[in-house]
Amino acid sequence: MRQLLRQGRKILNKALSPIGLEVHKLDDGTDVTLYEERSKPDTPLYVNIGAGSFYHPYWHNLDNPNEYYKKDQKDNLHIEYDLTSHQPLPFGDNTLKVAYTSHVIEHISNEDVEFLFSEVYRCLQPGGFFRVTCPDMDLEYAAYLRGDTHFWKWPNAYGVYNFSIEQKFLDHFATALTEVHPSKNHKKLSDKEVRDIFASLSKDDAFDLVIGKLPKQIQKDHSGDHINWFGTEKLVSMLKRSSFSSVYESKYGQSHCPVLRNKVLFDSTCPELSLYVECRK
Repeated sequence: MRQLLRQGRKILNKALSPIGLEVHKLDDGTDVTLYEERSKPDTPLYVNIGAGSFYHPYWHNLDNPNEYYKKDQKDNLHIEYDLTSHQPLPFGDNTLKVAYTSHVIEHISNEDVEFLFSEVYRCLQPGGFFRVTCPDMDLEYAAYLRGDTHFWKWPNAYGVYNFSIEQKFLDHFATALTEVHPSKNHKKLSDKEVRDIFASLSKDDAFDLVIGKLPKQIQKDHSGDHINWFGTEKLVSMLKRSSFSSVYESKYGQSHCPVLRNKVLFDSTCPELSLYVECRK
């Protein structure tokens, strides 16, 4: 039967090739053929940081329990850890083979991100991989400047679709400052204020000024909010400061690490707006 399926897929792919399509084996997230291990390691070797609903039988999920993500985390949280605690990651030196984090670092401060990166470096084995993906604010900034209102096709974290381009842009790096944010305890930024800030300052300075206006404790009650921004230069620079020997921009599904090229499991969150950076110890 498997032989017949392979032959059928080969014939179908030959027919689809002229129009750029290809049929792949369905991966339900349990494939282990690229792993040296034959069962889930008792001591973590593969760790997803801020894992949410991620599942692979050989990976350990590290996350912080909270109300916003509790449905994703249910029965799927192996290691509890607060990324803002500045406590050492619960892994030994030089023990991890691969670490991965997707759309997490925009939820924590620069100081928290720098601490996390230094800890991942400590825990990785020499030659180990660390892949980071997050919203690409260089891409979003360019869309904002050209007035591309169709770029932001997603609702915000509170299910709101219909708001201005200024507020959609703001929502992806300083959610609490949007006029549609449910909190009433702090000042929001109007469309005019957003336009004035980005018209009068350089890109990086404008982003930094805006996130500096965020309430200090907003993530305690609104863990789904974005409170930080990253472009390629900023992210690469932060990883290099954490002593990684090789840091490079990657692309969707193009990891140098074979196990990370499974697009069912990795790089699956909003690839059309994401930035991918990878490094090795």
